Amino acid sequence: MKRTHCPICGGDSVELAFPHPARSMLSDGRILQRSLAKASCLSCGAAYHASGISGDEVRAIYDDEYALARWSPKSDAQRARTYRNWIRTESAAPQNILEVGCGSGALLSELLETWPEASGFGLDPALPEAARSGGKIRLMRGFVEQIPQDGRRFDLIIAINVIEHTAAPEMFLKALRAHLAPDGQIVIICPAAHPPNLELLFFDHLYSLTSVALREASTAASLAISKQTAAPRDIGDFQMIILKPSPSAPIVSLATSPASLHAARHDYLDRWARLDQTLLDRVAPGSRLLVFGGGQTAALLRTYAPKTWSLAETIAVDDPSEAWTLGPAVVPYQDVRPRSGSTILIATSPHVQSAIAERLSRDGLRPITWNDLIPC
Repeated sequence: MKRTHCPICGGDSVELAFPHPARSMLSDGRILQRSLAKASCLSCGAAYHASGISGDEVRAIYDDEYALARWSPKSDAQRARTYRNWIRTESAAPQNILEVGCGSGALLSELLETWPEASGFGLDPALPEAARSGGKIRLMRGFVEQIPQDGRRFDLIIAINVIEHTAAPEMFLKALRAHLAPDGQIVIICPAAHPPNLELLFFDHLYSLTSVALREASTAASLAISKQTAAPRDIGDFQMIILKPSPSAPIVSLATSPASLHAARHDYLDRWARLDQTLLDRVAPGSRLLVFGGGQTAALLRTYAPKTWSLAETIAVDDPSEAWTLGPAVVPYQDVRPRSGSTILIATSPHVQSAIAERLSRDGLRPITWNDLIPC
């Protein structure tokens, strides 16, 4: 395996398996005709693009076509409420809130309902057209370096699912620190690095950050991790770190050795490389497939299991308004329930496939799951 040097800590790294030899996917579902070549550091445990991604390449991803914040408005609102509940348990009432990567602005709205005395400023490079400033919330399209240099300082800075998209995490944290009030805190929420999970498959997830990698990046930005915690179960495979201005930081150790983490990631991506054939073996020859689920996981199947996806003729979901545009026609699930005996591929997170399979089986359908091959 080819070795590279980690951009976080400088340690030796080893390349990971390709989930597909010639294609990959952005987090909003767009397919790239470019393989996903990532490496895993044997020192800090970070995973990253082995070939490197420039700042200009990162900016090009978040053009007018980037649609993640527009795909599922009801789910977006629910996520905002869930994140609000998590954040308010870890933060005192702020006066000025900055959210970098604010999406639609839904979370800022929720936070200002919780803290009505506060004001909020949101920044996102792919700010949806429908997102509007109003009241005590100001929204702006742009990247972190475009935050106005007007001397304003924020006592709460939030970045949810952003740091993993940045070309240089330590520079991103330095930029946030420049806008932090002396007694303020930065709340970073990002995917958990272990065990390997779906986030490893997104091309625009430039990093998967362990506790040690986050410490390295934070220390380089003159920030200290005051708290690190795993997400509540209803949020999923995510982690929160709370940062405060400080030149010193506590020693952090990895729960899993970097070598073991590399092996787990390599195995995980190799399982994705085998998924297409595994699913084809589970489909009767000549079958046309129903698919249950029309979100990000379904988009991953379209990308990394293209032969199986080519058999899909209909996507069934409980709420068609939440479905992504993935090719096959989208219908309400209640419309396919009468098709007793039909084969239906479950295209949801592996965590919930068993429960969904029970539901579909009760309705007389024949579900195909794949959480035995890829459990998370």
